[in-house]
Amino acid sequence: MTGTRTTIFFDVNETLSDLSTVADTFGTIGGDRSLATVWFATLLRDAFALTAAGSAASFPDLARNSACGVLSGRDLDRGLDDAVDAVLDSFSRVGVHADVAEGVRALREAGHRLFTLSNGPTATAERLLRDAGVLPAFDDLLTVEGRTPWKPARAAYVDAVARTGTTGPAYLVAVHPWDVHGAAEAGLSTAWVNRAGIPYPAHFTPPTVTVASIGELVRHLDAAP
Repeated sequence: MTGTRTTIFFDVNETLSDLSTVADTFGTIGGDRSLATVWFATLLRDAFALTAAGSAASFPDLARNSACGVLSGRDLDRGLDDAVDAVLDSFSRVGVHADVAEGVRALREAGHRLFTLSNGPTATAERLLRDAGVLPAFDDLLTVEGRTPWKPARAAYVDAVARTGTTGPAYLVAVHPWDVHGAAEAGLSTAWVNRAGIPYPAHFTPPTVTVASIGELVRHLDAAP
C-alpha cells in the first residue's frame, strides 16, 4: 500500500466495458456504427425518465426496447427481431478497455478497496471482469437493481457507501459526466475517465480528478493528502 486506503466505486458500462464491438454489430446489420451511440443514449434517456417518474427501470428490457426502436424502419441485413438479438448478443460479449486490467491491478496492489456500482445486472459486471482476469481484485460487485433508483439518484451512491461500510475516502470512477455529478452531489470524491479528450460539461459539478486511463488514478491517489 502506497497511500491512504480509498474505497473506489467503478461504473461499469462504457467506463470499464468497451462498446466498440456493439458499434461493429450496428455497422454490420444496419450500415451505421454510430447507431450504437444512439442506442445507448436512448436507453439511458428512457431509464432516467422512468426513474424521475418513480417507476422501475429494467436494464435488459430497456436495452432490447431501445435497440428495437433505433433499428425500426432501417435497411437491415436481416429481420428486425434477429437484428435486435444480434445487438444484445454483442453487448453480452464486450470486453474491457485496454487500460482497465492493468489499472485495476495497480489500484488493488496499492491497497485500495474496489467495488463496481452499476445500473445494470451484477452478472454483466461479473462476466466482464472474469473474462478480463481481474474479478478477484474487486471486493464486491454492486448494482442498484432491487435497492435504489438508477444513478445518478443520490440514493444510489449513499446506499453503496452504507453497504460497503465505508468510513474513509471514497471515489466514484466513471466516464459519464452525469454519473460524476451525481456522486459529487452525494458527497463522494470523483474521477472522470476522459479517454476521448473532450471538454467536461460546465453545467455539472466538476470531477475531483480527471484521468485519461484507469491507471492514472493510482498516481492521483498517492498524491492525495
